[in-house]
Amino acid sequence: STDNSLDKLSGEPITGDIEGFNIDDIAPDVSIMGKYMLTNNWAVRANIGLMLRKDIAHAYVKDDEAFLANPLSEEKLVDTRNTNRNGLSAMLGAEYHKGNRRVQGIFGAGVIVGFNQSKTNYKYANALTDINQRPSSAWETFNDNGYRTLQSKTASNVFFGLCGSVGVEWFVAPKVALGAEVDLALYYVMGGQEYIVAEGFNTAKNSVEVRNDINAPGSDAFRFGTDNLGGSLYLSFYF
Repeated sequence: STDNSLDKLSGEPITGDIEGFNIDDIAPDVSIMGKYMLTNNWAVRANIGLMLRKDIAHAYVKDDEAFLANPLSEEKLVDTRNTNRNGLSAMLGAEYHKGNRRVQGIFGAGVIVGFNQSKTNYKYANALTDINQRPSSAWETFNDNGYRTLQSKTASNVFFGLCGSVGVEWFVAPKVALGAEVDLALYYVMGGQEYIVAEGFNTAKNSVEVRNDINAPGSDAFRFGTDNLGGSLYLSFYF
């Protein structure tokens, strides 16, 4: 009766719960790692993660105008919700290889930076008017003042800090290695403010108005622990 799931095997720029943040929105889940060997033991390395997401949801909603004319009407309209998220995570550092056999120890250090931002737009089929001040919609986006959300936008969440890593690479072929590592990261997250554009009927002005308000001031976080920036399990090809 309990839903069980397997933890992700890929590396994650930020893991765990951070109060005031949606973890999936902060940074990409997976990054691409590259390294350049300066000597047989020393290398510079970089991890880049990119997140570009665009989700468009459509849902049926009752046609208020048709229902007003005929209470038995089953006419439907379509509401649309358009969500955009984009972000980037990066780590730049150096690593040291210990050993020259098939199994080698890897020790690294570097700096980490990243950002993300999100925006959601709503398009409603039923118009908000003086007669229909709370029209039917597929999503419950009305606040306590009777205003419904047209756009929700979060300013950039930014994180930066330092990380160290320790791991091992097992060369299954002369230039192909399976790797596993754990990062120890120290970083700070600056959360962006959330803005809401909403429309509602202003009884004092006897008209529909659009408001642009700050919905949330933005949260900050400080983290220290074994959060992984990419490559907790990885496959490397050397050229």
